[in-house]
This record gives sequence, structure tokens and C-alpha cells, in this order.
Amino acid sequence: MTKSRIIAAYAFAILAFVILTSRYAYLQMFNHDILLLRSINNYSSSVDTSPVRGSILDKNGITLGVNRVSYVVAILPKDAKNIEDIFIRLNKFINISEFDKKKYYRQARKSKKYDWVTIKDDLSNTEVAQLTANAYLFPELSVFAHSKRYYPYADLYAHSIGYVGRVSYNDQQKMEKNGTTNDYMTDDYIGKNGLELQYESFLRGTLGKKVIQTDAFGNETGLISNISAIDGNTIELTIDNKLQQRASTLLGDRKGAIVVLDVKTGGVLAFVSKPSFDPNWFIDGITPDDWDELNQDPSKPLLNRATQGTYPPGSTFKPFMAIAALYLGIRTPQWQMKETGLFSLPGTTHVFRGLVLGGYGMIDMKKAITYSSDTYFYKLGADMGIDNIDKVMSLFGFGQKTGIDLPQEYVGLLPSREWKAKRFKNDSYQKNWLAADSVNIGIGQGFNHYTPLQMAHAVSIIANDGKSITPHFLSAILGNEGVIESYQIESSMLPIPKKDFEIIKDAMQSVVTKGTLHNVMRGISYTMGAKTGTAQVVALNKDNRKQKFAGDKYKDHAWVIAFAPVDKPQIAIATIVENGGFGASAAAPIVRGIMDYYFHGESDIVISRKKNSSGLVVNPVKSIDGD
Repeated sequence: MTKSRIIAAYAFAILAFVILTSRYAYLQMFNHDILLLRSINNYSSSVDTSPVRGSILDKNGITLGVNRVSYVVAILPKDAKNIEDIFIRLNKFINISEFDKKKYYRQARKSKKYDWVTIKDDLSNTEVAQLTANAYLFPELSVFAHSKRYYPYADLYAHSIGYVGRVSYNDQQKMEKNGTTNDYMTDDYIGKNGLELQYESFLRGTLGKKVIQTDAFGNETGLISNISAIDGNTIELTIDNKLQQRASTLLGDRKGAIVVLDVKTGGVLAFVSKPSFDPNWFIDGITPDDWDELNQDPSKPLLNRATQGTYPPGSTFKPFMAIAALYLGIRTPQWQMKETGLFSLPGTTHVFRGLVLGGYGMIDMKKAITYSSDTYFYKLGADMGIDNIDKVMSLFGFGQKTGIDLPQEYVGLLPSREWKAKRFKNDSYQKNWLAADSVNIGIGQGFNHYTPLQMAHAVSIIANDGKSITPHFLSAILGNEGVIESYQIESSMLPIPKKDFEIIKDAMQSVVTKGTLHNVMRGISYTMGAKTGTAQVVALNKDNRKQKFAGDKYKDHAWVIAFAPVDKPQIAIATIVENGGFGASAAAPIVRGIMDYYFHGESDIVISRKKNSSGLVVNPVKSIDGD
């Protein structure tokens, strides 16, 4: 009996040894890496480190988006057990607002164990000194410098460069979809709008990773490994900062937009939308008061008027109507009609009126463009019909996105029979395209409306004799060693003969030398082709103009599109002044000022400091026909 027990005991011991040895061997051979990682995690923690975001430069190397040093007071989540008490004690040295507390709690909910949670950013030198001198009172806090985005020109580039902000819930949802969640820290900065968003992948850089050694209480005791962050790339733009400033000054505090393009490359030289806002407000979260001020402002400063504001083109549409007529063989340059200032469709009594009482007499295409004859283009619109108009205008990009490298761009509206039938499907009369609709389209009124960017792009196509180049801001991606990647120009040719463009360019030059822009452009040392436009905000007649729709908000929008020099174009411009009145008096001096500065570095147009309800106005210029 005793011998059996001894044998059983030996057998049990041997079996236990075999099991333990097998388990040990299994863990060493197959689970070594997992167990090693667990072991390391017991006495260490991994901490992400941020890269420095790449800068944004204009074509001459002037910094438009940069990083600056900002001082912050922060705390680790493990030390924030009595955070309200810390807030109370801190208030003796720095002001902790309710908004600061709100941002702290939002960040704290998302933060990892060793992510510093910001209590207050942008500390002043005095506040840094106060906290440093009293650091013994706050052993759980840390005051340190970090890199933070800054826009030195404030509102000048808000609608093009955009801004960065803290990663939001919506951002996290998008990152989960595209697999970039691990590329960002919990409360990191990310491009929210404009070029900051468009080129986020280049500007962002790559996170670094630091593994720190900790004791049993979670306190850092040493550094195990460190992989440095890789800073973001710099992007160089086609923007000319000095030209941008000049354009902004010329527009003043009026509502409107200016787009200036390099005709040969499609590069955006200036891009102004007013009113604007300071993008620096958004970097760490805009205050409720500032947000209410922006969001409730009736002038809509958040609206990018250059790419999202859509307007009837008015008489700036006439050169494109003329090109379409030449291309389709509906008109020749020599075709004439008697211009009386009045037009009626055959078999109707309704009268479409021009702006010049009595008209211009016998008129051909060049004269019609030079003096902006409405009657000539009323008849042309009726003769062409919407199908022909739609066919050719789409070649110029009307009613389509230009493809500019901005995340938001509206398509405007190039109307068609199909569009109207869908738009007015419940109206048995209105859903049909009417001849009168084509008459209105002929002078750039009616249903059609486009963005200033589309108009600038379209006039650059005329300047380029039919070559369409995609507008763009990006010039090059820069790294430590120089250019990493240059922008590749995208272009196509319209199927319209060069001779047709030459006819229209000559007529647009006549607008400057003899027509609606003769007075304001007198004395220029370069050649220019242009067209004025006045776009109605509401349909008015002689009976309701003064009574029902009084006030600046019902005044017509003022347009000018232009290019120069005529023989070898370099620059194309589209300018709109909302509720500015006549294009020749409100928008033309702006174009003159931009052109003068571009070619000579100075402006011959004197800006008046007299203000009215619509803001800064230029000295009045006599217009020939009101356009």
C-alpha cells in the first residue's frame, strides 16, 4: 500500500513537472513577444509626440500660415482628481474662464493616461512668470511651450487658406473611415477648412513615439526609447501677398469678391472675399460670443463669396453669348440691326427695355459689346434659344466646378429645359422653357448665376484663345532638401476657332478704349480687354423701383471681368461689388487699381474715405450706359 502511494506521488510530481515545463516552453516559444510587451507595459507607457506643422508661403516666400510658440499650463489625467480645487487656486494667479473649463473637460474625456490636458493656452509672459514663481503650490501642473498655428494676416486669407482646429468628434468619425486615426493625438490640430484642409496630408507631418519608464505609482522615472516626429512639409502658393493686400484695400469694407488668375498657368494671384473673419479665433475653439457675432452677422462673413457666392453675371455674359453665336454660325461680326432700346418677341406686346433711351441706331457685334447693348443681346438670346446657349456655355465651365484646389466650391446654375422642367414640375406653365427666358439669359439675367471664380476662369479662357486651365493655389510642396513636388498644370482646348476669340478680344478692348470703361481706364499704359456688368438683385420696373425696394440691399451688383495685355495676356480678373450699383463706377476702379499695381507697382485710382451704408466707396466715374 505504501509502495503504491510512493509511486503515485512520483507520477504526480513527474506529471506536474512535465505540464509546467511544457507550459513554460509554450510561453517562451510562442507567446514570448506578447508577454514581453505586457511586462514592459507594467513598468512603461507609450507617449505620442507631435510634429511641427508645415508653413504656408506665398509665391515670394512670405509666410501666410506659420507656427509660433505658445505657453500652456496643463495637467496629466492621473493628477486631476481635485481639478475644481485646482481651478480655484489657479484663479489667484491667472484667469480661468468658464470657456477654459469647458475646453478642459472636453479634452479630458478623450485623453490618454500620459496626454497632457490643457487648462489654459496662450499664457502671457506675466502669467508664465506668476506660475513659475509659485510652482511649489502646484506640483501636479506643468507650464511648457508648444507649437501653435498662427495666421499673421488675420482675415485676409480666411477664405482661401482657411484654418486648423482641435480634432472633433466629426473629425474622428472621418479618420475612422479613412484609416488615419493613429496619425493624430487625442486633442491634436487638424485642417478644418480651405487649403489647410485640402493639403492636410502634406502639412500634417508624422507623429513621434516616446516610451517612458514608470514606477509602481505611474510616475515617470526614465526614457526607454524615442522615435522623433517627422515635421510637415511647407507648401508654396501662387498667391502674391502684396497683390492680395492691394486688392483687399481697393474693395475696402464693401461686400464682394475679387479673383485674379495667372492666365498662362491658372495660378491664383489674389483671392478676396469680404466681409471676412479672423481664423485665429477657431484654432483652440471659438468662444460662444464670437461665434454668435459671426453666425448672426447679416453680412455673412463666413460665406466664401469667391467660390460659394453665386450671382447673375449681367452684361459680363455678353462676350460669351457673342462667341457662342460666332461658333454656331448664328451671327457674323458684320451682322447689323437697328438698336432702338426696345425689344419685343414676335406676336407679343411685352417690351424688353435697354438702358439707353432711343438706342444706338445701327449696331453690329463689336459695337454691341463696346456699349453693352441690351437690345442686340435680347434678340441674340431669342434667336439662339436655350439649347444652343447651354451647349456652348458649358464649354466655358459655367454651371460646373472649376476644379480649384479648395474643399468647397459651388457650381452655380447654367439653366436648361430639363432643369426648368424639374424646378417647376408642379407649375404646368412655368415648367416649360419660354422664349422670354432665353431673352433674359441673353443679357446675363434670368435664371443663370455663377461664382466670381467661374467668371475669372471663363474670361481667362477668352484671353487664352480657348485654352482652359484649371485654377489652383498650389505651386509646390517643399521639404528640407527643396522642392518635393510641383503642381502639374491641367488644361484642355475648346473646339472654338481662334479667329472667333480674336474678334471678341478686339471688342472687349474697345470697351476699354471707347465704351463703358473709357473714362475710368483713361491713361493706362498697357492694353486691356474687359466687360462691365450690372446684375439685378430683384426684378424692378419704373413703378416699383423707388417704392417697394428702397435701400442699398436692393441695389444692383456691380461686375467687371478683364484681362491684360490684349496681345499677350498675363492676368485675368473678375470683380463683383455686392449692391454696388453700376459696374463702371463701383467695380471698374478696383480692376484699374489691381492692373496698375500688377504692371507698375502702384495704383492711379484714388480711394475716397467717404462712407455710406454699403461701406467704403470709390470716387464716382461717369458711365456711358450704366453698366
